[in-house]
Amino acid sequence: MLLILLFIICCVLVLVKYLQKVEHKTSQEDIPPDETVVPVTTNLQPIGKFPRRKIIVSTSLVITGFASAFIVQKILDNPVIPPLPVASPTPLSTSILPVIKVIKFAILPTLDFKTLAEQENWNNFIKDMEKKLGISVNILPVQSYKEVIEAINNNDAQIAWFGGQSYIEAAKKNQIEAFAQTVNNDGSRGYYSYLITNKNQSIVSQLKSLDKNQSDKYIIDGIKNGLLLTFAFNDKNSTSGFLIPNLCVFAKNGIEPETVLTNPPSFLRSHEATALAVADERVDIATNNSEALARLQKSHPQAYEKIEVLWESRIIPSDPIAYRKDLPENIKKNIQDFFYNYQNQTVLNIMGWSGFEQASSSNWDIIRDFDNITNKIKSGASNSQLQAEAQSICSP
Repeated sequence: MLLILLFIICCVLVLVKYLQKVEHKTSQEDIPPDETVVPVTTNLQPIGKFPRRKIIVSTSLVITGFASAFIVQKILDNPVIPPLPVASPTPLSTSILPVIKVIKFAILPTLDFKTLAEQENWNNFIKDMEKKLGISVNILPVQSYKEVIEAINNNDAQIAWFGGQSYIEAAKKNQIEAFAQTVNNDGSRGYYSYLITNKNQSIVSQLKSLDKNQSDKYIIDGIKNGLLLTFAFNDKNSTSGFLIPNLCVFAKNGIEPETVLTNPPSFLRSHEATALAVADERVDIATNNSEALARLQKSHPQAYEKIEVLWESRIIPSDPIAYRKDLPENIKKNIQDFFYNYQNQTVLNIMGWSGFEQASSSNWDIIRDFDNITNKIKSGASNSQLQAEAQSICSP
């Protein structure tokens, strides 16, 4: 705009200068040779070339003034502001990702922490984890499966060790994802739900010759005939301690526990508790699983010797380990690397595992199938339909 204004002013000045020259030349040509110019004094403006020049100059100046005023107004209305410097993008890894200093790890109450040796073993596992992650890892004490579910969904814990049933229940809110599962010392990726009793029970001799996968009807008969009066489950969110035996022993045979048991079933909240209750003859029959009994053999060998397995389920996928989806990706990657490559055999042997392997949520779809049938029971589906579905899914 300023350049345009200067250009217009220059043009006007050149035009004025040119007109002055033309006027001067014209005035000289109008005087005859050898003729004396006599000045005439008058109040009238002369008519001729001078007024025309003045009009042109005046007009040019007026145009210049209007043009200048217009340009200045435009500048005031639209000031030229130099562009602000644009900051270069900052890498996600340095500024946007939240800084995680502590992770809380919720672990199933069925995993043992009672003896000093067990506590020390878990402490060593956590120390190894902290070394790999470079941050603090704190165990979040929980007393039930429900507390594990609530802890991770409320972000009171960021990583959790689940059973299959508690995992699929927690995953319904779509805030967590399974990334690993345990591998047993024998290389298997699963375990078995059990119904156990004390070896002193008379029903034991009757069932010894039977395949434990086919003993469910005889157990029901034993309950009906008064041979087994008291029954203990683990927890309603336990896979092997409630979900599967409830379906594959009771629903499969078209009955509910409350309808055949003399006393309402109790819920003792851990596999160790149900095993010790059976060993001490405080209950006649209870749920348990193969992994828990293997741990009991080491921690309570005398109690273990008193226990007899009456019924065994199909194989169940081993325990899932899951973290919250909103953890930073670099933390997730480090957690995965720790579990997938963990090689501290001293710690693993005490736990009863050879290691961990990669897994995804679909590994526990079979548990979702069990859960769907359970929901049908709650909704009042027909016994014949439930029996058919339970028969199919419970088959080894």
